[in-house]
This record gives sequence, C-alpha cells and structure tokens, in this order.
Amino acid sequence: MKVRIRTLWKVPVFCMIASCVSFYITVYLGSHFFTVETVGADGVTQVSADPVRSAIFNAALFLIVLLVGGLWVLRSMTRKEIAVSAGITSFIYLLIVLAQLYLPNFPLSWSMILAYVQTWTSTIASFLLKLTDNLTLSVIGSSFAPLLFILFGRKPNT
Repeated sequence: MKVRIRTLWKVPVFCMIASCVSFYITVYLGSHFFTVETVGADGVTQVSADPVRSAIFNAALFLIVLLVGGLWVLRSMTRKEIAVSAGITSFIYLLIVLAQLYLPNFPLSWSMILAYVQTWTSTIASFLLKLTDNLTLSVIGSSFAPLLFILFGRKPNT
C-alpha cells in the first residue's frame, strides 16, 4: 500500500498542538496538583514542587496525549503512514534538540518559544534523564517519542 501524501502532516501538527496544550495544562492546572507551600519558622512561605506528584502528573498527561492521538486523531492511518509521518516529526524534534545542544550561543528566546512545542516530549526526556543520568542521550532519545504512535496504526487491507 502506498503512503497517502495528504496524511503526512497529521503527526507533526498533532504533536505540536498537543505540546502547546500540555504546556498550558501544566502551567495552569499542574501548579495546583504538584506544588507544595510550607511556611518556615521565620514566617516566609516557601513554594516547591513535589517530585512524585510532578512525575505522576506529567506521565498521565503524556499518556493522555498518546492515547488521544493514537485512538482518535490518527485512527484512519495505517502503521506505515504513521511511521512516515512520525519519522518526519521525530526528525524535526531531533533538529531542534541538536541545535539547542550544539549550536554555540543558541538564543534563549528561541528556546523559550520552542518550549511550547517540546513539552510533550520533555516528559520522556525527564524519565530518561533519571534512568541514564546523561542529558544529551535523554533529550536526543525523547525526540523519537512520536514513533510510539505507530503502535496505534491500523493494519493495511491486504
């Protein structure tokens, strides 16, 4: 079966929209879930993030995006089509990460803008960082998160 060219945009657009939505959900709803306020002996309130609740929140958000994308948005695509489209998305994410890692004086303002489209994959990067303790390997590995959508593709009609 051939890959339908008109479907190649689906995974990149979905990942970028899902990342933006995840960013705002994390900022506005996540702060109520995983921030901890403690009042010190001097009466000053200290705000911190609970790492366990933060990990649970981010993992749940990642899985929701994965399931919504795989079961609803990309349900009409075959595994081959999703693989090609997700490969394009992973390549875009990989280029962004490599530019951030290896270009000297990469503008901080660009990184702040790119944070909106990298939020969804940053959950995988955090998880990999805890496992490997290697930042470069973790962020490069997280670029391939869109390939997980292949698991939800339908088998081609034979």
